[in-house]
Amino acid sequence: MNKYNDLDDIEVIMKLSLPTLRALHDCVQKSYRQWPGGDPQEQANLEILSSGLYVVLMDSLLENDLV
Repeated sequence: MNKYNDLDDIEVIMKLSLPTLRALHDCVQKSYRQWPGGDPQEQANLEILSSGLYVVLMDSLLENDLV
């Protein structure tokens, strides 16, 4: 039996360059816009992920005086 019964308890940390962060955000946005339908939670998860990546992107730009 997996010691993690709830996958939300597993934390993952990533270190990305700014161009990679932009590309990841763009990919998630494209997936959200072109979502073919199915489980509505999948679309909601894409929206949450996209919003979170946008926050990180804008914060990174502001912290580095790029906006």
